[in-house]
Amino acid sequence: MPELMMQPDLSAVTASGGVRGAALARWQKSGWPGPRAEAWRYTSLARLSDVDLAPATSLAGGLTGPGALAAAGINAHVIRFENGVVDPAGMSGLPGTVSVATLDGDEPAMAQLADLAPAGHPVSDLSLAVMNGGIVMDVAGAVETPVMLMFEGDDAGASAHPAILVRLAPGASIQIAEWHQSAVGLAAPLIGYDIAAGARLEQVKVQAEGAATTHLAATGVALGEGASIAGFSLSTGGALARLETHVAMQGEGADCQLSAIYMGRGAQHQDITTYMDHAVANCTSNQIIRGVLDDSARGVYQGRVHVAPDAQKTDGQQMSRALLLSRKAEADAKPELEIYADDVVCAHGATVGELDATQLFYLTSRGIPFETARAMLIEAFLIDTIETIENELLAGLLRPVAEAWLAGKETL
Repeated sequence: MPELMMQPDLSAVTASGGVRGAALARWQKSGWPGPRAEAWRYTSLARLSDVDLAPATSLAGGLTGPGALAAAGINAHVIRFENGVVDPAGMSGLPGTVSVATLDGDEPAMAQLADLAPAGHPVSDLSLAVMNGGIVMDVAGAVETPVMLMFEGDDAGASAHPAILVRLAPGASIQIAEWHQSAVGLAAPLIGYDIAAGARLEQVKVQAEGAATTHLAATGVALGEGASIAGFSLSTGGALARLETHVAMQGEGADCQLSAIYMGRGAQHQDITTYMDHAVANCTSNQIIRGVLDDSARGVYQGRVHVAPDAQKTDGQQMSRALLLSRKAEADAKPELEIYADDVVCAHGATVGELDATQLFYLTSRGIPFETARAMLIEAFLIDTIETIENELLAGLLRPVAEAWLAGKETL
């Protein structure tokens, strides 16, 4: 039986049964995926097998102010998590038509989160089982003020397991930003988005964890008829990071636009993994992934598009491009199409390259310093991905992080 790391007594979870007990049983049966698991072929979790981490059980009082928001000039409602534990102060004073409640003890909500979560995923089971103070957020209408989920913490001996369920009612709309800036040993957020018919979610995620943190995120999305999500992720932090998103298009006319940028240097490992399930007809999905790697960093993109037999008129696109700034860096791409319908438009592509030496010479020959010229070319490489962010306020969160990476500075 796999170890659950060094952690609090889970006998209460086991005895209570229900959703959390079932998740714990699945974890105890499977544990961390090994090297033979195809989905984890490029990302090894061996570094976690010998590390003792204890899931946090209470707030330690180390929460900071919304400096990133203030710097970007963004007015948002902030819900903070410290070491995976929610600060109840952020559960009140929310924008109109938004309500937040405690997830633990709400069996129907936990069951819904379990259904949305990536199946058979270690974070889905472990974080659902050991979460402390998860939340369920309901959005009943159009919301103009963005909601920020800020994840902090500085306990290197702790593992953080925030569990969040977000439900958008028919026709509702909201902007949600995730900001991950902890220095815990393991950050394992589990988030589910249930987007009902005609609803729209604009979502941005910034992963800027500490240099020694392992960040494993599992996100599940369900789209109803005519529902849409425009999501963007920027991953620059952590020693090892994997951002995994599973999207199920369950209603006709659903639209999913996902873009991501990963940036790594040193010995960092950055992984973007997605799964698009086109279960019904007339749905669209589009993925644009860009990676920039320096030194001995490694980047991974795995993207799978599944088209069911009845999902005619599907449009599923995915494109991954990686830029290597060092001959020691490595980029792996595994785009996949699994199509069982015949009237579809689906395509995928992947490229890996280096900076254009001619362009770099042109810029430096005109008096532009080498590092500045290199940064300009990298920004040009990333620009089409950044431009997919429709909301300027949310885009403002990303620019300082990307600029800090280009300048070789810490993002925390």
